[in-house]
Amino acid sequence: MTKDKKQKPIDSLEALLHRMMNRIRQSLELPAILSGTVAEVRIFLGTDRVKVYRFDVDASGEVVAESVNRDRLPSLLGQHFPAEDIPFVARELFLKARQRSIVDVAAEKIGESPLDCPETAESLDENDIRFRAIDPCHIEYLTSMGVQSSLVVPILHRDQLWGLLVSHHSSPREVSERELQVVQLVADQLSIAIAQNTLLEQTRAQADQEATINRVAKLLHSMTEMQLQQALELTVSALQAAGGRIYIAPQNPGEAAQMFSCGEWGAGGAGEAEEQRSRRRMTVPSPQSPLSPEGAPPSPVPSPPILFEEHPGWQEWLNMEATVEKGKLVWAITDLYQAALQSDLAQTFFDAGIRSLLVICLQYRQQILGYLSIFRHEIDTETLWARRVNRNDQRNQRPVQSFEVWRELKQNQAQEWKTTEIELAQSLGSHFAMAIHQYELYQQVYALNDDLQQDIEERKQAEKKISALNAELEQRVQERTGELQRANERLLREMSKRERALRARQQTQASLERLSRQSELILNSAGEGIYGLNSQGKITFVNPAAARMLLSGVKELKNQFMHEIVNHSQPDGTPYCWEKNPIRATLETGAVQHISDDIFYRCDGSKFPVEYVSTPIREQGDIVGAVVIFKDITERQIVERMKDEFVSVVSHELRTPLTSIRSALGLLARGSLDNQPEKSQRMLEIAFDNTNRLVRLINDILDIERINSGKATMYKQTCNAADLMSQAADEMRAMAEKAEINLKLTPLSVQLWADSDRIIQTLTNLLSNAIKFSSPGFTVWLSAQAETRKEINTEVTKEISSSSKPCDSNILFQVKDQGRGIPEDKLETIFDRFQQVDTSNSRHQGGTGLGLAICRSIIQQHGGQIWVESTLGEGSTFYFTLPISN
Repeated sequence: MTKDKKQKPIDSLEALLHRMMNRIRQSLELPAILSGTVAEVRIFLGTDRVKVYRFDVDASGEVVAESVNRDRLPSLLGQHFPAEDIPFVARELFLKARQRSIVDVAAEKIGESPLDCPETAESLDENDIRFRAIDPCHIEYLTSMGVQSSLVVPILHRDQLWGLLVSHHSSPREVSERELQVVQLVADQLSIAIAQNTLLEQTRAQADQEATINRVAKLLHSMTEMQLQQALELTVSALQAAGGRIYIAPQNPGEAAQMFSCGEWGAGGAGEAEEQRSRRRMTVPSPQSPLSPEGAPPSPVPSPPILFEEHPGWQEWLNMEATVEKGKLVWAITDLYQAALQSDLAQTFFDAGIRSLLVICLQYRQQILGYLSIFRHEIDTETLWARRVNRNDQRNQRPVQSFEVWRELKQNQAQEWKTTEIELAQSLGSHFAMAIHQYELYQQVYALNDDLQQDIEERKQAEKKISALNAELEQRVQERTGELQRANERLLREMSKRERALRARQQTQASLERLSRQSELILNSAGEGIYGLNSQGKITFVNPAAARMLLSGVKELKNQFMHEIVNHSQPDGTPYCWEKNPIRATLETGAVQHISDDIFYRCDGSKFPVEYVSTPIREQGDIVGAVVIFKDITERQIVERMKDEFVSVVSHELRTPLTSIRSALGLLARGSLDNQPEKSQRMLEIAFDNTNRLVRLINDILDIERINSGKATMYKQTCNAADLMSQAADEMRAMAEKAEINLKLTPLSVQLWADSDRIIQTLTNLLSNAIKFSSPGFTVWLSAQAETRKEINTEVTKEISSSSKPCDSNILFQVKDQGRGIPEDKLETIFDRFQQVDTSNSRHQGGTGLGLAICRSIIQQHGGQIWVESTLGEGSTFYFTLPISN
């Protein structure tokens, strides 16, 4: 064991830790934290170089932060090292034993100081340093780098080896136990900073995705105009792609496909002619399409464009390629060079410089509307290696003199599609499909309205002609009574004309009836509520969707005064008077009204928020009525409110422990408790406890999100219920004895097919809650019993998810206490996130409010159910069931 050569002042250690904690608290940006940390540690140790070495997925690594003293050692910042430089055995000891190593090159010895036992994972004496002879290759490696002494401390993150905190010195130097303790504390603080930075990056990525989806949805779902081109450009930019296109397949015979494209299509090295040829492939074939932006000039197309979506081998190739997920028509092709494409189809992509392809089938219900395709070019990558595995190269003998030599340049590399990018593209594809489908429905309605108006005008002209013929016929009969023969002949001719006119009138009437039926079918299939008004505000027609939203029948709503039926109100609940109603403004002035958050009332008196558009109906320039299209936005508001509540609760849960930590450390930093060691120790304990509370909160949030999203794997195996109950009771027995609670166990030996760790986690959570909310001297019982499915509480069995497979027999676990009990209105909500019973002093018991939510997620993943029965003042009993293994 080494001796301290020079004792560091106590305030130096405290100042170092204080500056580090301030840096982590004030900034969540990891590069800034790492850069400041290596500088602080190098000054504290007084060595020539301190660096942070981060491992890559392939076990190679890179120096991501470094501080060097006056160029006494060469800089390694940004340099990569092969995986062979740190053997697998050493990496395993860094991870499993958290082993620290101290190397003295001159003495040819290495000191190893593990914090945990690699076999049992039990904690060891952190000051225990054992020296042994160092391998000659290790001495040769450090000597070639100009290093005579080194200190290496592992940095862990989520039970993985994230990197190393390394100190190098160009001359022999002993490392004291105190210095080792300080560097270990610094490494622990870096682990916390890495966890916080990881959570921040995940939150930012999720926020960016939601913002992108909202912006695209706003462009696509506008009630006036669908901005498809702008939405495509925003999608390509969000996915960091080179270009993209939307192919809209023709839905009716004789129609042409529609195409929207944006971005660069390569061909830069093939000359201007090749570039023009590539662009012709990617342009829209019909600029007069109804989905084109209004007023956009047509694009010149010298020759018919080639649409690879209509290529005979396109669909055949997609059917051969594996989708990203079963049941979803999404294909992520990282490298088209490896794809089994037909030669002419492959040449189309290669000419355009396309290397990676992401294809989303635009499908609404069972109807395929087209494809959304996102493209990427190939890229060049460069890696700077500090050393490469090449025994025959003499430069490896002195790698520090040849850093600039090992520059690995990889050209023409394909870019892999990340999971987050694929998920974002899927969400955006759903919005594109829905918007295109809705827009086509609107176009059909508008076209039918135009045809109906034209038929009405033709009918009026026919009636005028018939009236003129009748008048002419009567006049001729009166004038030429004497000329019966000629009058009869002329009469026959006129009768013939009249019959033809009548047949034309009958045909017109049949056309009107056919168009009316078509209009009725379209209105009945629309998902939004649609109703029409006459000039007095009475309902003339209403579709079934509107009747369902208003909880009434179609016949009951017709000829009713609209304003009295829906009781139209402002967002704050203030009813509109008819004179100030926006829909009346449409009837009077013809102005189109777009309202996003008004309130309609149903026929039973309940209300719901709506978004609607009122459009005037004109006939010969006069306003004869209006059409109102509205949708229920209750679910959208609920989602926004739930998001706000979640952010508020998490902010509160983070702010409370952070405030306590800040207050405690503030007293210590100002020296207010220098003469009160007991209070100083208490302040440190408070800060430490609240830090643990923050870590538990973050871990619980991540844990429940992984379980609910299906990303947390359940390692199910055959296990004995009695063993699980005994392990859970043993873990909680110390807590029960401290709280003076009697813990009684009634085990049941039954084989289960379950994840034993998750079931023990559920039992310990329930036992912990029972102990915390019980008074000293009371008893907490843990028991289980086997019973058939019919014996389980019938109210609970009704709530069993339809996705769960039925089981003939179950085991019923019970955790019973004699605490204060739970109010009846809280029996269901306590299983929600951040829900705690606020009666008495329950808030002083600690906890994140996620324990019961995690329990419910675990039990549901096992096909079971969990519930609680409680009586105020008498206690509570938590139940959950698990299927017995066959």
